[in-house]
Amino acid sequence: MTRSAGPSLFAGITSFLASATRGRFRLIIGYEDPRCDELARDGAAIIEAANGHALLMPRALPAPLTAFAVRMVMADGAVYVRASGEALIYLGGRAVERTREGAPASETELALIDQAVAGLGEDPALPRAEGGWEFVGEGMIGAYVDRAVSRLSDLGSRSPVPVRVDEASGLLATLLERLGVPIDEAGAGLALSVSTDGRTLASSLPEDAVRQCLAHALTTNPAAPSGPGQYCVDPAFVLDADAITAGAALALMTAR
Repeated sequence: MTRSAGPSLFAGITSFLASATRGRFRLIIGYEDPRCDELARDGAAIIEAANGHALLMPRALPAPLTAFAVRMVMADGAVYVRASGEALIYLGGRAVERTREGAPASETELALIDQAVAGLGEDPALPRAEGGWEFVGEGMIGAYVDRAVSRLSDLGSRSPVPVRVDEASGLLATLLERLGVPIDEAGAGLALSVSTDGRTLASSLPEDAVRQCLAHALTTNPAAPSGPGQYCVDPAFVLDADAITAGAALALMTAR
């Protein structure tokens, strides 16, 4: 699911999507750290030069928002550049069947992308456009929050415990406030920590207790990744692990 982010990877994905869609495709580029902005723009220039259409996320945001945006704008795929230099690859639109839109690329699909990368020349030889790409609007962030609130409100709660939050983007705190969950850094009964890329959740509860609590909210879609700290509670729009919505769901469900 991960590859080293760089010009050759963008060109390889361009070749793969051009073949998969048999036309001009749409690719979203998201990134975890503001310092990845230059690489994201370089990727957009490579995509546009190859007759694809690039849409850059508005700023550094957690990966689940990129996965969410794939389905919302009916893109054919996305690349998410992590702060480590790795890239997460998602597919959607005409590149995969509908049940896998916004899901991480499979090993079979990644192998095809690797083949395309292997057949390319050196990075400096790759053509680049001087413009043509667009930006995904800030409204996508609000749409993500609205969707999560709508989904999580159905879970219900009695009296949520106060929560301590460690999540860089501020989206988890926004969700908790919208859902009526108190944030109390001093005397919190539940501590939630989300990785910078938004995919992994750590809490003051043991892993087995978290999974038991979220059992009815978790998706069983095989396209959604799972593992220690990884949860997906909204299969309709986010097919990557989503620690932000999972953390909000956990806060709602650990009621007194």
